[in-house]
Amino acid sequence: MAKSDNSKSRLPPSSVKIQPSNDPETDPVSYSLEKFRLYETRQRFYLVGSDRTKKLFRVLKIDRSEPSELNISEDPVVYSSQEINNLLQRIAEGNRATGGLNFVVKAYGIAGCIKFLESYYLILVTKRRQIGFICGHVIYGIDESQLFTIPHVSVQTDVAHSKAELRILKLIENAMWEFCWTLLPLSLP
Repeated sequence: MAKSDNSKSRLPPSSVKIQPSNDPETDPVSYSLEKFRLYETRQRFYLVGSDRTKKLFRVLKIDRSEPSELNISEDPVVYSSQEINNLLQRIAEGNRATGGLNFVVKAYGIAGCIKFLESYYLILVTKRRQIGFICGHVIYGIDESQLFTIPHVSVQTDVAHSKAELRILKLIENAMWEFCWTLLPLSLP
């Protein structure tokens, strides 16, 4: 179970200045989230990110009950593999009456959130390719991304399904991430 005290598995609130710790396991500066799994309930999306070793997990909670507002909260807890599985199981059990917790997609990055006329959309990188290295760090290009409507269909207004909104979605469907901004070598004079 996730610890609720200020032990090593808990990060300080985002308003607190984070000082580097001597523990590379839980120091947020010493690891990055490399893979994501999106889950949904009727009320929320849960975006679970894991580090390269799949030992550390973080959770973003995205509210789906507002048709035109974006409400995202970051869980301050750093979860272990067992703790994240327990959390997801509790969420599934707590939402059983309204459809439970459903896996949506595996992703490699979060491109952001965007709003057109009414609803917000979550943009996730679903396919990547390695394009190079910088100082030993792998650089990836985006091959595919997916757009997910954040508000649940039960709270969306007519504007979300309007011809204008659908036209905008169709325009960006294949063009938004088609171009790869590759890093080119610099030649100095």
